[in-house]
Amino acid sequence: MDSLTFYVAKDGSDRWSGKSPSPNVERRDGPFMTLARARDAIREVKAKDGSQQPVTVLVRGGKYFMEETLLLDPRDSGTRECSITYKAYPGEKPVLSGGQELSGWRPYRGQIMQSALPSAKGGKWKFRQLFFNGQRQRRARWPKFDDENPLYGGWLQMEGPAKLISFPGSWRGDRVQKSGSGVAFKFAPGALRHHWSKPEQGEVMYFAYEDGWVSTVPVKSVDYTSRIITLTHGGYQFDVPPWYEPVSFRPGYRFRVENMLEDLDQPGEWCLDWDEGIVYFWPPSGSITDGDEVVVPALDCLVDLYGASWITISGFTFTETMDGDNFHRDGVEGVGAMFPRAGWRYCGEAVHLKHAEHCVIENNHFSAVGGNGVYLEGHNLRNTIRCNEISEAGANGVCLAGTALQQPLFNRVSDNYIHHCGVLSKNVAGVFTGASNGNTIAHNHIEHIPHHGINLANTPLGRNIVEYNLINHVGLETHDNGAINCWMEQPGQPDAQRCGHIIRYNYISDVHRYDELGKSASHRGIYLDNYTSNCLVYGNVIVRCPEGIMVHGGKNNLIENNVIVDCPIGVHLGNYVCTWEYWKPMASFLSANHILRNVIYQSDPSAFVFALHGGTGIEVAQSVAQSDWNLFFQGQQGKYTFRDTTELADAEKITSLSGWRALGFDENSVIADPLFVDAEHGDYRLGPDSPALKLGFVGVDLSKIGPRRHRTAM
Repeated sequence: MDSLTFYVAKDGSDRWSGKSPSPNVERRDGPFMTLARARDAIREVKAKDGSQQPVTVLVRGGKYFMEETLLLDPRDSGTRECSITYKAYPGEKPVLSGGQELSGWRPYRGQIMQSALPSAKGGKWKFRQLFFNGQRQRRARWPKFDDENPLYGGWLQMEGPAKLISFPGSWRGDRVQKSGSGVAFKFAPGALRHHWSKPEQGEVMYFAYEDGWVSTVPVKSVDYTSRIITLTHGGYQFDVPPWYEPVSFRPGYRFRVENMLEDLDQPGEWCLDWDEGIVYFWPPSGSITDGDEVVVPALDCLVDLYGASWITISGFTFTETMDGDNFHRDGVEGVGAMFPRAGWRYCGEAVHLKHAEHCVIENNHFSAVGGNGVYLEGHNLRNTIRCNEISEAGANGVCLAGTALQQPLFNRVSDNYIHHCGVLSKNVAGVFTGASNGNTIAHNHIEHIPHHGINLANTPLGRNIVEYNLINHVGLETHDNGAINCWMEQPGQPDAQRCGHIIRYNYISDVHRYDELGKSASHRGIYLDNYTSNCLVYGNVIVRCPEGIMVHGGKNNLIENNVIVDCPIGVHLGNYVCTWEYWKPMASFLSANHILRNVIYQSDPSAFVFALHGGTGIEVAQSVAQSDWNLFFQGQQGKYTFRDTTELADAEKITSLSGWRALGFDENSVIADPLFVDAEHGDYRLGPDSPALKLGFVGVDLSKIGPRRHRTAM
């Protein structure tokens, strides 16, 4: 079958034919200059004779500042036999930027330069990023960035709410805070070094609710006498009844103030005066020369596949897209608290798919985009997101979210390297799903994420497969995390559908957050939160997490054939929220879970093999259907500890293996060294003489875990 090729190049022209990779000698013909013109040329070929043929658009290297989103709709679709491909010219690297270059720089004060941006005047264009020669710069802030402690240094602490007000009743019952303020807080004497001339130009980033939620909110006013900062609106603090109760600012909440001109005092810092439309910048090199490039984000989406099919996007670098607030697209379900709010701005994504089928996004680099990397919204069928690198994204790496009726179905997210995301928004994940079904998230390497590695979110509507992923160093900045997390709290009725997920053959390590309080204990390797049920958790290796696996209130979960190493709590069963008003019908839902043929290895003799916790007590015999044929090794052979913090009488609590066995559990389990191949150097394969094999444990092939194109050592 004949195929057709078009070319796009920086030195091209949209008046030319686009049929050669370089301009001819006379410069009368050659490549196109824009992707949009190449798209239109394909449409023209289709309209001319109605025939279908494979078409490839080869894009030469260089940086393309996109003035508008490349929209590919049904007119631009290929077929199974005649696909449409947009890809990098062999050996070259095209860069698609959503930014706008700033020019006309002139001195302001000292080393600080200024550039007029009239289109931003009056607050018409606000952004939180600036790039110098392709590198994201730091917005002016107080306190200053702490190079020695970049994650947990450089923060102030609130003294508490600025005033007392009454909140309405809450579905959470007696746990609601009855007074306080969610829009104004007090700061300590001497905390601020300046009386800012334009405080309304600033924004406060703060961690709330035990560092569980992070918001960045504009400043309304600063009262230096009363030491009060008032914000324009509240942030994420579980503050929208009936799902997220109103809570006040509390003493100790971490915060910093950004975008104040008086705080711009170091190389690489910048700020925007959005009233006057002026950008201030201290170049890291001390000056801005003719060869330097200063860019601010303008476009919130670079490529939009809307109703398109059989299209491949390959080999591009996507960068410098717009930023925004921490929530998901309007109209999707299952994303928990990250829903749209009036007056907030969605952060966008570099590549958007909706009603797309059989499309492929592969071998691209999403570098410092302002929002999400790739977002599959609503109905999307059998698309593939593979072999991409997503680094320093402002929000999530890849998202799949739909509704009960319009879901991403049977898509595949595989072999991607997703790292250092959540730069601007913190309640994010390497891969985030909402309402979706039948998708496979496999062979990805995900690391250095502030929140979850993979978040299957608050949806009981579908079953997704999470397998062969390498996840490490996640949960670094927020509270209540999991390398792989999901919850099924909505609706809070015992008879609601809860499909469950398949979570197997993942290698998880070092899920924790270190700060002045030490290592957080609310981070899990695999976290089946709030009534997650019917999941298969099989063949995972979980290393150095505060908790290995937690089942929080769910039922019919099978936890089998996992290796849990040096987690202070191996397996945790609990039901923390059953006393809250909304979830009272779920008080006895925790039931019928199976814990079979797992290896729980702990070097620390003070660790716990199992932990039980319940707000009103747990009926253990109901919570666990089976626990048997497990292997335990704790500190030294013969050691075994059990933590029971349920609200039961002390005489009824379980404190030992014998007490656990008295209930009929782990009668065939053993306490023995699992005989790992080389535990000292992180090789947790079982040796041929391991007693776990005699219990029916099946060894996990670690060589298959992680991206298959370039294996990462574990």
